Amino acid sequence: MTRSGSGAGLLGRQSECQVLDDLLAGARAGRSGVLVLRGEAGIGKTELLRHLLERAVGCRTVRVAGVQSEMELSYAGLH
Repeated sequence: MTRSGSGAGLLGRQSECQVLDDLLAGARAGRSGVLVLRGEAGIGKTELLRHLLERAVGCRTVRVAGVQSEMELSYAGLH
């Protein structure tokens, strides 16, 4: 999950980055879409989101974070 110095993006994550780039291109073209990014801690979810945010110039983005004390509350991050 290391970023290369050449700006080529995430190493070994070309297919995942392409999916994110396609989702963003669709949004810019007026198409709605959704993607669930899930997995165990440490597999690079945050880096993939950073990849998307770097390319989302001109788009409105929102970032939320969960708090362990609210883990039992459904959709707590959206409230």
